[in-house]
Amino acid sequence: MSKIGQIDVEKLIDLIYDGKTYRQMADFFGVKLATLSDFVAKPEHSARVKEALKASADTYADMAEQVLKDAKSNIVEIQRAKELSQYYKWKASKRSPKEYGDKVEQNIKHTIMPAVIDWSEEDGK
Repeated sequence: MSKIGQIDVEKLIDLIYDGKTYRQMADFFGVKLATLSDFVAKPEHSARVKEALKASADTYADMAEQVLKDAKSNIVEIQRAKELSQYYKWKASKRSPKEYGDKVEQNIKHTIMPAVIDWSEEDGK
């Protein structure tokens, strides 16, 4: 059995929903990251994996909130919780940039200069 054959797509989707990293998933299946990436890149898996990654962003957003709620009231734990929360928010933005990524606004100001038309007749009037 090839290494890529060790990967069960249903279990992979479950691990993604649980918020596992690619490294954690590769370790779970006992394969290298490159093997996992090759598996994910296959057309029959890529759409499902992309959807799972997008949906798993909610897991990271929840983790960001929960770590702040669970922080102890000493300064070290509060700082740690803030850092973890920022990391989880960043992770959510990578998995679902449309929902959790930075909002990009474009303000385009365009000035149109009126054309100068010479209405005088120079044809010998």
